[in-house]
Amino acid sequence: MISIIICSRNKDALPFVSQSVASTIGVPYEIIAIDNSDGQYSICEAYNRGAAQTQYDLLCFMHEDIRFHTQGWGRKVIDALADPTIGVLGVTGGQYQLASPAAWWGCGLALCRENVLNVFEDGHTEMELRNPEGAALTDVAVVDGMWLCSRKAVWEQHPFDANTFTDFHFYDVDYCTEVFGAGLRVCVTFEVLLEHHSRGSVNNAWVHNALKYQRKRRGQLPFGPVSVPTAERRRLELRALQEFTGRLVRGRFPHWLVAQYLSRCWARAPFNRDTLWLLKQWLQPGAPANR
Repeated sequence: MISIIICSRNKDALPFVSQSVASTIGVPYEIIAIDNSDGQYSICEAYNRGAAQTQYDLLCFMHEDIRFHTQGWGRKVIDALADPTIGVLGVTGGQYQLASPAAWWGCGLALCRENVLNVFEDGHTEMELRNPEGAALTDVAVVDGMWLCSRKAVWEQHPFDANTFTDFHFYDVDYCTEVFGAGLRVCVTFEVLLEHHSRGSVNNAWVHNALKYQRKRRGQLPFGPVSVPTAERRRLELRALQEFTGRLVRGRFPHWLVAQYLSRCWARAPFNRDTLWLLKQWLQPGAPANR
């Protein structure tokens, strides 16, 4: 009933997640693991290759560093995706995707909807549960790709964009944007609990993919199933712009690009203290003129 697609970067990790699935899913399933230990595929390529090989009508794309706590979670997925209005199902996401370059959590904690147990390298855990409505299922704009489910028919119409996203980042945000733009809902379920053993990394590769996403989706941003008050939206957009500009400065990105984003910060809030600080950091000795 459910085809699970894994982009396997670590052959030693695959048996553990496979065992976790086997002992908890509770419905017929298959695992399609695409060996990417040599890094020959982007995650979009791996997921598209895997999905093309599946035999079932429900697809679950997931990382290999997760473990399931919910017994019978497969039935929860089947029941949720039986609703033809839902195109994507995840366990953590944001209800509003900003116009500024931002990850799914850029909307701020108040608009994040999460149900995941994060496990850190030192062994400590942190439960991220944000469900103020007390709902079993809630609508969001995008979900995190650690665990992302769709009907096969949805993926066939809207495959992952392997041409644009040739790295690991923003494939999930872009997929959700595509599906949301097609008039389908993107949802977080609170009936499936899993643990995740990686927080990911916001590095220069993330910045490059954020820029690609911006260029591709400029006409669709911002979006989401909720209405954000004007003052709050402006605050969120400015904060996201400043955080992104800071990444450009620290990552020693080209002069013209940093200037472009600094000017956007300035246009939104002239003489803002944080923008002035970014300008100072950029102009200090040792900052690159170009790259």
